[in-house]
Amino acid sequence: MKALEVNIELDPVNDGASIINIKEVKEKRLRALIISTDGQRRIASFYEVGEIFSKLSGTSHGEFMGKTPYMMIINADKIIKLETGYYFIGSAIILKDEGNGKRLEYLTDEDIEKAEAEFKSRLVTLTAYGQEFSAYELI
Repeated sequence: MKALEVNIELDPVNDGASIINIKEVKEKRLRALIISTDGQRRIASFYEVGEIFSKLSGTSHGEFMGKTPYMMIINADKIIKLETGYYFIGSAIILKDEGNGKRLEYLTDEDIEKAEAEFKSRLVTLTAYGQEFSAYELI
């Protein structure tokens, strides 16, 4: 079943889209980066970001990634404390700070590339009982 039918015949009066069945609108420019310590990544829509924040309510931890404007929000229950510091294993959602920690904004294509590079630059390898895990070293 088509959700949208587009008819273009160079007729300004009649050309355009006919909506048949729209379930959700995803705005391309309103997005965040979801990235994991195992190297996977994907883009989250405006709507998904709201759902994630709702589910993380009460267990979230936010931290700037170094001296960048990018803020990583994670599940605080997934932080591991070791003698050498604090580490996170799992998936993080990343947004951009536009107001000294008071206002988070969505990411542009350039922001996504920069945030991903910053995240990956902070990964370390933890070893336990012969198994190795990539982890994000928290400040």
